[in-house]
Amino acid sequence: MSINLEQQKLISHPLRSKIIYLLSEKELTSKQVAESLDKTPGSIHYHIQQLYKMGIIELTEVRENKGINEKYYRSKATHFRLEGEQPTQTEEETEVDKYQTYIDFSEENLKQFKEDYNELLMKYLKLSVNYSHESKDSYHLKLSFLKVEEEEL
Repeated sequence: MSINLEQQKLISHPLRSKIIYLLSEKELTSKQVAESLDKTPGSIHYHIQQLYKMGIIELTEVRENKGINEKYYRSKATHFRLEGEQPTQTEEETEVDKYQTYIDFSEENLKQFKEDYNELLMKYLKLSVNYSHESKDSYHLKLSFLKVEEEEL
């Protein structure tokens, strides 16, 4: 999904990123999201309203439950590209794709992710040395882990 700078600032908050990914899996209410993330309903409601106002998520259904309207939301996308973004690159490089997300890892999960990533890289490195005559392009992959201190708004 193509987004503007204001939307980029909005989704760069780690908690909002988690909300976006939860809502990409299925439609949920603010209360259901709060329960999934172990956060207060008021805080999650605030973040969902911000994401909704900026067009990152959409209202998909309103259901009446015991006289209360429950609003269900869904993410419009999980990958975002800043409109007009000019990637920095050398003359030999052309940026094809760029991904960024926030993920909570325990120490053990981070270790396992790195092992899985290295295994996946090895698989494709082996495929890349295949001496067939099929045309191939070279790509530079870069993965970095930045520890983020989450703030509650």
